[in-house]
Amino acid sequence: MRFSLPIVKNFLVRFYRDEGGQAVLEYVLVLSGTLVGAGMLARGILSALDSGVLKLGGQLEKDLRTGRAPLSVYQN
Repeated sequence: MRFSLPIVKNFLVRFYRDEGGQAVLEYVLVLSGTLVGAGMLARGILSALDSGVLKLGGQLEKDLRTGRAPLSVYQN
């Protein structure tokens, strides 16, 4: 199936004049903005959680080396 310039132009003009297309576009934009925001939020939460776990591990290792924490800390 080949697309010629007049066919594409007519389709775009009809799509532009159809107000139903505008509503769909608005929903798509709102949904994509929400998804991007949720992704950024999840990335920030995971980053904070990762740095907190690394800090905790470093502090625990330091305490075990200096003797501030007993070796039984690792036991269940």
